[in-house]
Parts: sequence; structure tokens; C-alpha cells
Amino acid sequence: MKKKLISAIAMLTVSAVTLSTATYAWFTMNKTVSVTNMQVKAKADQGLLINEVATAGDSHWDEQATTNQTGGIQLHATSTADTKTWYVAYSKKSNDAAAATQGSGSENLVDGYHQLGSSGWTTATETVQSAVAGTSAKQEVTYIDKDSGSDYDEGEGYYVKYTYYLKSSGEAITTSLDATAANNVKQSLQIKNVTVTNNDFTGSGTVEDLDAALRVAIVIGGKAYIYAPVDGSTNTYYVNASSTATNVLTGAQATAPITIPSVTSDGYEFYVYLYFEGEDAKLKTDNVISTLDNVTVAFELSLVDNATAAADNGVTVPTT
Repeated sequence: MKKKLISAIAMLTVSAVTLSTATYAWFTMNKTVSVTNMQVKAKADQGLLINEVATAGDSHWDEQATTNQTGGIQLHATSTADTKTWYVAYSKKSNDAAAATQGSGSENLVDGYHQLGSSGWTTATETVQSAVAGTSAKQEVTYIDKDSGSDYDEGEGYYVKYTYYLKSSGEAITTSLDATAANNVKQSLQIKNVTVTNNDFTGSGTVEDLDAALRVAIVIGGKAYIYAPVDGSTNTYYVNASSTATNVLTGAQATAPITIPSVTSDGYEFYVYLYFEGEDAKLKTDNVISTLDNVTVAFELSLVDNATAAADNGVTVPTT
């Protein structure tokens, strides 16, 4: 089915349960949030086709892609500025409001920040849901591999990654940040309306305590666009005590220029990451709720005419 690119809307239904009662500056290794009953729906319009697989000749290229995942996923808090390098940390005490500042870590950390994938922190990735055209996108969870033979079900996951594909329903579409007459291509692909809503809160405490720390990172065109859609989130923080602040995005954001393949080609691959940001102040309190049900995450991708030059606020994802 043909469609036009004005929006590719993804809705994630997340049920998060089984938090322990004590809370630290970061979730410790035995403190996780269990994520279940996840549903992803993606729609496309105005010349764009969407699919859970890349294959050009697949019969499911149309205006909608749906994912349903019911198995549990346990996640610890982590921290990243670019979706390439990820960190974890430990606190000495509960109800610790201290966070990393510019160039300086929290004074209450036990032994600093640990980079996932570094010595002693080797990670592995498990596909918890394979891509099946017409029903599910590829869903991967990254976890600590302690013995080179362990499985994710040890409950040491840190972030979830979804893979989707886009292509044109006709000719290839080349996007641009330009708005000058010298360039005939003056349309940018924009991310819009990234939102998170809670549909069925049944725990104690304040709902924002946990879902305010939820991050949605969309990676497209070699750039990461990191959102903290829930009110009360920490919007500026220092990942791994960096000298450069991480600023979460709001509103419509133009993405880096890409070429969306033609209808006869395989699809263009992009990713969505879901994780809990350890440097968010909402994770540094004893009031984190014990149960979080049915969180809906939604976003849109739109092709927009550039009246003026579009700004790209994405963070480059290192290739090495």
C-alpha cells in the first residue's frame, strides 16, 4: 500500500514491575525494572513505506508495522550521551541526591563509573524478539556477560534496541537541512511529538519518580536524538562526569540528511533505544514507585519543507 511521509508513529506500551523497596543514587545490580507487554505500532504516510524487515520484495511494506512482545525484560539504570558508549555506577547510600557535575562525579559513588564493554564489564546482546515482517521488529537487549556463557535471563540488562526500516513508495527521497535556492532538495526528515503517558499506575509513590527517568533515543543518519518526554525529567546532566553536558531534546527536531531508498530497494535501517537514565535526579530518591504499568511512548517522523535552514541537534554516534 502506498503512503505519504508525514508521520511514522511508534507507540510503546510498557509494563514495569518488581522494583525493590530501597533505592540508590543509581539502581544497583540487584535492582531492576521488569518490562513486559510491550506493543509497538508504526505508521507512515506521504510517500513512505515501513516494515519490520529490510527486504525489498517483502509483501508487508505498507503504512503500518506492529510489534507485540510479552516476555519480561529486566533493566538496570545506565547512562549514555550518544548510544555508543554506556556507563553504570554505584552509590554509597540511599536517597542520594548527588549527581555528576561538569568534570566531577558524585562524591557518594563507591568506585566511580564503569563503562559497559570494558574490562570486567563485558557485554553481550541477546535478541529477545526476532524480526518478523507484519508482526514484530527486531528487539535486542544488552546485558553484562559475566562468564561468557550466561544468558540475559540472569537479569542484568541495561537497554533495549528496536530496529525498523523505511523506504519510499516511489522514487528515492533525499532529505536536506538546506533551504536555499541553490539546492532543489529542501525537505528535512523531522522527529516530532515524542511523548510518554502512563495509562494504569497502580503502585505507591509518585509516578514521575520512575518514568521521568525513561529515555527514548532515536538513531537515524548517524546521529542520536535523545528525549526525556516525561515532565519532571532532568534535562541537562553530565554522563560519566563529562566536561560536556548532555541536553535532552524537546519539540520537533530535524534529523541528519539521509537518502530514503526507492520502492524497489531494501529499506533504510534506523533504531529506537529505550532505557532508564542513571543521572536523572528521579532515580536518586527513596520514593521511586514499586510498580509501573502500561507506559505509552509515541513519536512521529515527518517530511517537512525547510522555510529556513534546519538545525540538526543530534549527537554523532561514533563508529569505532
